[in-house]
Amino acid sequence: MKIALHNELPGEAQFQQLIDSVSAHSGQSGEFSYESYSHSDRVIAAYDQGRLVGLGRLVDADQSRIEITVLPGYQGREIEGYMRKLLTAHSFCHS
Repeated sequence: MKIALHNELPGEAQFQQLIDSVSAHSGQSGEFSYESYSHSDRVIAAYDQGRLVGLGRLVDADQSRIEITVLPGYQGREIEGYMRKLLTAHSFCHS
């Protein structure tokens, strides 16, 4: 498994597939909207062979509040940690 991380928002269809998959597994519908992510200055998308498997964003640059969503089958594989590091490092570089 080689995960590619990109600092851009995926297409809306891929975004919705990820959110639907995560919601179906957890039984909860979160507060995720494509619009809220599209207004974020810092977004990281994780792909496994072109398939969106995770998405993160810096919500509040002052307090470094981060939201990260990863498909259940990819959790616990350090993807969240790498995304968190990139979002945090990116925020310090552009502050």
